[in-house]
Amino acid sequence: MADIVTRAQINTLAHTLGADPTALAGLERLGAHNLKVLRERISDALFDVLAPTFARVSKLAPIVPNALAVTLALKAIPAEVAGRAGGALGLDHPDRAAGILAGLTPTYLADAAPHLDPRAIPVLAPRLPAAALIPAANELLRRRDYLTASRFVEHATEQLIREFERGIDDDEGLLHTAALVSSTDRLNDILRVLPTERQHRIITTAAAGSADTVAAALSVLARLETELAAPLSNRLFHGQDTDGIDRILTSATDHGALSGLLDITDHLSDEILTRIIQSRFMNDTSAVHALEQAATVDRHYRALQRLCPPRHENRL
Repeated sequence: MADIVTRAQINTLAHTLGADPTALAGLERLGAHNLKVLRERISDALFDVLAPTFARVSKLAPIVPNALAVTLALKAIPAEVAGRAGGALGLDHPDRAAGILAGLTPTYLADAAPHLDPRAIPVLAPRLPAAALIPAANELLRRRDYLTASRFVEHATEQLIREFERGIDDDEGLLHTAALVSSTDRLNDILRVLPTERQHRIITTAAAGSADTVAAALSVLARLETELAAPLSNRLFHGQDTDGIDRILTSATDHGALSGLLDITDHLSDEILTRIIQSRFMNDTSAVHALEQAATVDRHYRALQRLCPPRHENRL
């Protein structure tokens, strides 16, 4: 099973093409980075084909007051159309576009956001006021549209990230959104802005959450630098009883996050490692085989040696 970031790129590509993600599953072998490059090229080409039409819309921007543009959009323009045209407006008149977007309802913004030209997001996201973005972000999280939310978070300013943290109470939603941020460097930058208490709360919530939330946590932890990853990785297992540890390990298996588990092994305390080694999961031959299948690089093999040394000494 592909990792979360790769699956996200498949889903984004499918949305761009109007296709079923399962029809593109064979492309998972390309990996997240190559899929992102492919998706960006296709998206750019599709929006460029429509550039002449969008250019005519963009020319109206200087002469149509923001209030009138907002009223027309809400009453007469489908959100998908507004999203597609909004990219051209955002690139040509970023400040005007931000002003218009700020006047739209959260529901309309959430409907339009998935259809925006991705090239416009880095231009618009830093200009949009928190008062407009936070209600729309909460609506996206309510819909579980974490993919769209992640595209805006990735380009948010440090101040806007702080506003998101204060204005969004959905810990699981924030975690799923973070897991889909494509840039590892940017993911680390975002986590550093969050208060330590909120970081811990999010991971604690994940540990008690659904299987896909546990997998999202492992995906995020595996991409963090050591000073962030170490305390949060231990927090994920902190206070878990035997059933809790088995549930985390099983969730990682079921949602393709075992490589993330292997990645964070070096950060775990000896006490937590011992409990994992002694878990029912690690005494299940099929589970250990799944771990073996997830090991793709040297650090994974070293992690396997720590978890079950007799079985894996000969692979190093």
